[in-house]
This record gives sequence, structure tokens and C-alpha cells, in this order.
Amino acid sequence: MRAIVYYCDWDKKTESHELLRLAISRYIGQEINKITVCRRADTDRSYPEEYLRRKGASEAAEREGQGKPYVKEMPEIHFSISHSGDVWACAVSDAEVGLDLQICHKGDGEKLARRFFHPSEIRWLEQHGFDAFSRLWAYKESYVKYTGAGLKDGLDYFSVVDELPVMQREIPFRDGFWMVLTGSSDAVCDSSLYCLEYKGKL
Repeated sequence: MRAIVYYCDWDKKTESHELLRLAISRYIGQEINKITVCRRADTDRSYPEEYLRRKGASEAAEREGQGKPYVKEMPEIHFSISHSGDVWACAVSDAEVGLDLQICHKGDGEKLARRFFHPSEIRWLEQHGFDAFSRLWAYKESYVKYTGAGLKDGLDYFSVVDELPVMQREIPFRDGFWMVLTGSSDAVCDSSLYCLEYKGKL
């Protein structure tokens, strides 16, 4: 299994799905003219036990069909898109992945963490400083993108400072950003970062 993370400076005039089409073309090594993004209902992702207790296994499976996107023409290709500031990024893989990119923000981290985070993460931030809030947020959002659960169920039912049933990895990126990839151990370990060069509007 392999995952490649593509990124570019984003003018926001180019559609995100056009950049996704270009990223998948680079990943498979051939030009794709068109993609159709749909919702996946047939995946088997790992949820923490707390989520399953809270929602019930059947409801968790039902929620998956509402949120996890895939490319209709190539259902075997998995992707996760993130953008922050003027940067667009996308992980493309042959296994489920979740990617998040966050600009490092200072201030309000403590207030937001106490409102949205798991108690063990709050304790971790109390020890390491609330300036690490954006870093933990990238880990958390990467995980919910991987599962397809999304943000609507909250972020307090799991902890990224405790053991999760997946692997997470920080990908070194530009100063002032956190980038985190979540997936199976093979996909996360065998991952690369490439600039997705394009000239203006595609």
C-alpha cells in the first residue's frame, strides 16, 4: 500500500475537484479527463469503541454512507482533501486515508480544547502547553476524515494522545503548518509528499 500527499499554493479560482483530478492522474501515471465524486457506503473503517457505544454500530455504518467521498470511475482509489490558508493538499492512496492541514494558530486554544477535546487531550495540553492546540486539531481532524464520521458527532469521543486502532503520522511541511496523515500502518509508513504544479486555472 502507498499514499502520496500532493499540495499546491491555491488561488481558489481552480476547483478543488480539478486539483483532485490532477493529483489522481499523477498518482496512477496517466491523464484522466473527468472524475465524478460520490459517497462511499461500503467501507470497513475502525471506529473507537466509545463512538460505537455512543452511536451504535448500525448507526455508525449508516453515517459512513453519508460522508466518505470516492471517485466513481476508480473506486479502488482513496483520497482525502484538506486546505488551510492558501494551501490545498490531498492524500491519494490505494487504502483508506485521512489528511488534515492546519495553520498554527495562537490564542483561544485552551478555550476551544476545553469545549471540544477529550479529557486526556486536555490533560496533555495542560502539560505541553495550549500552543499545541493546532497540532492536536490536525491529528483529530485527520482521524475523522479517515473514518468518515465527520465533525458533527463532536471530537470528544476519542483521544489522539491515547492508542487508536490506526496509525497517524506528522508529515514535515512548511513552517507555520501542521500536516497529519491517518491510515493503516502500511499506507502511512509508505507515504511521500510532492508539489502539485499547475499553471493558473485548469
